[in-house]
Amino acid sequence: MIQQPFDRSVAALAAKTPTPGGGAAAAMAGCMGAALFLMVVRYSRGKKVNLDRDADLAAAEQKLDAQLQALLPMAERDCRSFDGVSAAFAMKKDTDAEKAARNAAIQQATVGAMVVPEETLAMCRDVFTTIQPVIGCIGKTIASDLAAGAQLLLAGAEGAYLNVRINAGSLDDKSFAATAMARADAVLADARKAQVAIAATVDALLR
Repeated sequence: MIQQPFDRSVAALAAKTPTPGGGAAAAMAGCMGAALFLMVVRYSRGKKVNLDRDADLAAAEQKLDAQLQALLPMAERDCRSFDGVSAAFAMKKDTDAEKAARNAAIQQATVGAMVVPEETLAMCRDVFTTIQPVIGCIGKTIASDLAAGAQLLLAGAEGAYLNVRINAGSLDDKSFAATAMARADAVLADARKAQVAIAATVDALLR
């Protein structure tokens, strides 16, 4: 999806097709949030007020760039994982053996469809973790970009979380699903907390 024009990506999301869907959209939101964080860090480097923090900003810039590159393929990965679920549901179910094979394939594919958004969720949280030490270096003139990035990144995290939840609910292995949800709950809580902190910082800057 990242290699096609934006309007085509939007049209693909609007189309009556299983993919791309919410998981892909969440990954794209995460990419935009990470990109805005990277922009504000780059603008903050070289400022007189931040000269003593340039090493910290440089480290954040390098890490954010790597995290953005890791997020870019996640929308396509989400599509592929759900396509596997669709293929499993399309399997024959005329005999007991076929039904058993189909159910096993569905379960396996559903795990894959859950793992990908869980990775996206963790990536979004990690981007928040990277920006946190240098939030104080972000000036008033780009504070709105910082806040917008945080909102988009949280949207990515929230959307990815919902995709973990819906797939976990379809798993027969309830213990495995519960463990995955506990992880996702903790990661989302971290992301929400980070976004609230950024919003409060920006609100103070803009008063």
